[in-house]
Parts: sequence; structure tokens; C-alpha cells
Amino acid sequence: MSTEVLHVLRSRAAQPQIVEARIGEGPVVVGRVRVARSLWSRFLGLMGRDYLDRDEGLWLVPCRSIHMFFMRTAIDLAFLDRSGLVVRTVPKMRPWSLRPISVTIFPVRGAHSTLELASGTLERVGIERGVRLSFHPASARDPQAEARGGARGATLTGAGE
Repeated sequence: MSTEVLHVLRSRAAQPQIVEARIGEGPVVVGRVRVARSLWSRFLGLMGRDYLDRDEGLWLVPCRSIHMFFMRTAIDLAFLDRSGLVVRTVPKMRPWSLRPISVTIFPVRGAHSTLELASGTLERVGIERGVRLSFHPASARDPQAEARGGARGATLTGAGE
């Protein structure tokens, strides 16, 4: 994890922060990952969202287990240790599901944070157990958003929500 991201994650500004996720130091695999560090932002997570874009995610820090209550869409999960190593994945977790209980009831062994992604993303971009992810400030320019007619890219401005 880059020093710049660690510095920003430790700050307590109220604005959401957006990072990019990469496998190692390779190309970006998820371009718009919102970081949720406060208790409230982690609790709310993705509740009430109808969908996630293919290039969108939520990084819950810290987070060793999740819930699917009030969720409206299936998601993929990657549980990471402090260094970004993927220690567990759960593809296509369904709304309101309590299974597998090893991630909803009990904390995932070795996990420090959880990356929630659009269903199918783990397989599409090659995130699996043993892969190391790195997080970097998101590009200010978002070509996909520009193609859709908007500029949704953001830069890191602070931690929490």
C-alpha cells in the first residue's frame, strides 16, 4: 500500500475518498473504490444500492465480517490482510443471505479489511486468494465517466464519511 494512501487513510476529514485497486503494482482492476472507515459508513456499506458499476467498489477498513441485510444486489467479496493479500473470496453473495456463515457470523481469520465489488468482478479481473492488491489515489480523470457524459473520478481528500 502506498505511503500516500496510508497517510490519507489515517486522516479524519469528512469527505469520502476514492482509490483505485490494482493487482500488485499492475494495471487498475477497479477504478472507483470508495473507502469506508467510520463505524457508520462501514455499517451502511452498500445497503439500499440497486447495483454497482463494473468499475466500482467499497473498501471497508477495518472489516473482518459483513452482513447482507437490506442489500438489493449480489456482490463479490475479497477479504484482505493488512498488507493487501487476499485471504478469502466470496463470489456472488446474495442479498439477505447469511451464507457462508464464516463471513457473516464469524470474522474471517487473518482479514483486516473487505473489498465489496459488483457481482462477477472477482472472476473478471482475476482477484483470488493469494493475490496482493494495492490501493492508490484515483485518477482525477475518469475516461469511463467521460464516455458516459460525466466526470465521476475523484482524488483522495480524507478518510471516513
